[in-house]
Amino acid sequence: RDLSMITTPPRNRLPIITEIIPASDGRRPHWQVVREAILKELHRDGQAYFVHDRVQNIGAIADQLKSHCPEARVHIAHGQMHGSQLEQTMLNFLEKKYDVLVCTKIIESGLDIPNVNTIIINRADQFGLAELYQLRGRVGRANLQAFAYLLVPPVNALPKQTLRRLQAIEEFTELGSGFNLAMRDLEIRGAGNIFGAEQSGFIIEMGFETYERIVREAVEELYREEFKDIAFEQRSLRIQRSAMSLNVEPRTMVEYDITALIPDLYIEADNERLDIYRRLYRINSTEDLQTLREELRDRFGEYPEEVENLFQLIDLRNIASSIDFPKISLKGGKLIVTLPDQTNEAFYNSENNSQALFQKIMRKISEDRHHNVQVKQSGKELRLEYSCHNEKSIKDYLMEARKKLEEIRLCCELSTE
Repeated sequence: RDLSMITTPPRNRLPIITEIIPASDGRRPHWQVVREAILKELHRDGQAYFVHDRVQNIGAIADQLKSHCPEARVHIAHGQMHGSQLEQTMLNFLEKKYDVLVCTKIIESGLDIPNVNTIIINRADQFGLAELYQLRGRVGRANLQAFAYLLVPPVNALPKQTLRRLQAIEEFTELGSGFNLAMRDLEIRGAGNIFGAEQSGFIIEMGFETYERIVREAVEELYREEFKDIAFEQRSLRIQRSAMSLNVEPRTMVEYDITALIPDLYIEADNERLDIYRRLYRINSTEDLQTLREELRDRFGEYPEEVENLFQLIDLRNIASSIDFPKISLKGGKLIVTLPDQTNEAFYNSENNSQALFQKIMRKISEDRHHNVQVKQSGKELRLEYSCHNEKSIKDYLMEARKKLEEIRLCCELSTE
């Protein structure tokens, strides 16, 4: 979705200095930090918030604050107070009759008092990231330097996600960084799921088509690994129906250890990069691949080596898909081709056994001794392992792999004829 962000702060506004104060910090215990922060604010004729989000013992916290900082005039405000009493308390605070307001997160939104430029949040680990961001935004409303202190238990006692939230609020202090903080919050909490109650996530950016493909491939992997007893014909029929309903073809899985991607520096916009990736997935012919190559050159200039590697891998995938190979791998200077499942009658058997695709491929391999290929079995999988020279460049490596796959495809086409 298109998004507009206002990242330019008002003139003379300063970022809020945010500091996490763990209880294990022996050099500066909590109450010493609180006293120093409040006295510093009083010396410049300012006021402060002390946020404690528990009404049951907020009075005891206020008494502790008075004992540690007797110089400050302290008052309490929370949502269970009578409306008129709460209103009068806030008016008195606005008129500077109190120096410190001990309150719950009732001040979270809609409060703008320029003279308050220090906020102390007790047990900040119990607040969400959005709450901390809103509470911190209650200070720094003028052109004075504002401070936010987050009081937390010992760091080693905090859950990992809580620590990441606190680190995020401490990191993103620049004015206008709310969007970046929201993205970090999404990253911490998780992107959600298309099924069930968690209906949030990156599906809008990814696209339903790509998400559905990932789910379908995961289901197929479960069929192969966890539900081997299911009849192949039934599984094949489900795949065919799924492909027909979605107008897509089953694709060969490609694994590789080379750098093949569209760099951010080449195409900066995320939505354009994702669109190119989606188009690459749908391409199933060399002509369409060449058309996309020319389009990228025309729109974005000459592309780097990583993009060319990606095009080459897509070409290899299309060749392998045309032979119905479920997976190919280019790792460690080798091309590893996984042959179809042994229950595939069309591939391994025919009315005349010598015309079966498997027999033709094996005969071709045995006739050409320079292929440097081995036939291996891993579990129920049959694989062809072609050795390539490691000293070759990645371009030569991919071209040699393409040549070997083309020879196999030609062999299969001849046997069909």
